[in-house]
Amino acid sequence: MKRLIIGGLSVVLLSAVAAPAVRAESPTDNPASSSSTPTVPSFELQPFNLVYMAYQGYFEEQGIPSAQGLISAYRTGTVDAEDIVESAVKANRLPSSVMADDDYLNAVELQLRSLDDRS
Repeated sequence: MKRLIIGGLSVVLLSAVAAPAVRAESPTDNPASSSSTPTVPSFELQPFNLVYMAYQGYFEEQGIPSAQGLISAYRTGTVDAEDIVESAVKANRLPSSVMADDDYLNAVELQLRSLDDRS
């Protein structure tokens, strides 16, 4: 019983000492958030998630096949990164401005290639 009380008091004491060291920072206090690197808007899907959604069949209504059909269509050149991004725009999953973003399109292409390599 003594050990339990001493152990409990030790935990309380340690947490009381450590708690003041931890404090929340506002976004303006954080120097890492003030970098000049552009950030992706929160409404935008990451390329990995977009390709995964296509694989899961989220864009079948727009003509993008799902699962193995997506991989086969990519291999034959029937579906490419632009097709998937365009389908996401039509499905209101991405803003139309993404169609002109070469970095985003290249990242989607990379994810498609990675998906193809895994099969």
